[in-house]
Amino acid sequence: MLPRVLVVDDEMELGHVLSDLLELEGCEVSVCSDITSARDKLAGDKFDVAMLDVYLSESPIGLDLARHILDECPDTSVILMTGYADEAEVDAACLNGAYTCIAKPFSLEDVVKVVGMALERGSAERNSVSAGSG
Repeated sequence: MLPRVLVVDDEMELGHVLSDLLELEGCEVSVCSDITSARDKLAGDKFDVAMLDVYLSESPIGLDLARHILDECPDTSVILMTGYADEAEVDAACLNGAYTCIAKPFSLEDVVKVVGMALERGSAERNSVSAGSG
């Protein structure tokens, strides 16, 4: 089964670039441009990683979505993306469970590396839980 990644960014061009890149890396990718469609996707599908723009349409609702995912989808690693976030807000999100934050503009190589590390971490955590329950 391919790793599943949700990309949420109101810059659709960036979302499609990330989708193409991650599909080349062997992931199944869904792209959303707003919080409503992202919540709909999350309600119907399971994702290994969610890459979220912190500021969707000038509001930090990406952080609200991150909190929702961390509460409702604990097996999903959250990667925040931002070009101009309040560091304290991002730090708080990371302290509350987000995997990391990458600053825009970022290199495609950095995206592949960070997503790969998040997938490895999630896989290790799932294996640890299943080994402990057996």
